[in-house]
Amino acid sequence: MSEYTIEKRDHVLHLTLTADLTASVVPGLQAALRAALGADVTEVVADLLHTAMLDSSGIGLLIATSNALAKRGGRIRVVNVAPDILQLLQSMRLTARLNTSGR
Repeated sequence: MSEYTIEKRDHVLHLTLTADLTASVVPGLQAALRAALGADVTEVVADLLHTAMLDSSGIGLLIATSNALAKRGGRIRVVNVAPDILQLLQSMRLTARLNTSGR
C-alpha cells in the first residue's frame, strides 16, 4: 500500500497521506509531486487526516512545495492536521504560510 495518493482536479493537486510524513516517505513523495506539479497547478491541498507524525523532512517538503507554488502565485493548504502536529507548526510559525487547519 502506498503512503500517499495524488489526484489532480482542475488546477488543484490533492495529496492524501495515508502514513506519517517522515524521511522514509519524503523522497518518493517529492519525486511524485515534482512530476504532478504542472504549470497549471495553482494549489496543493495536503490532507494529513491519517498522519500522526511529521519530522523535519516532511516540514521541509511542505515548505518547498509552498515556495514553488508561491513563485507562480499559488498556495498550499495543509488540512486535517492532528493537534500535536498543529501545535508544532504553530510553534514554528508556519500555520499561516502553510494555510493550516486542524481536525
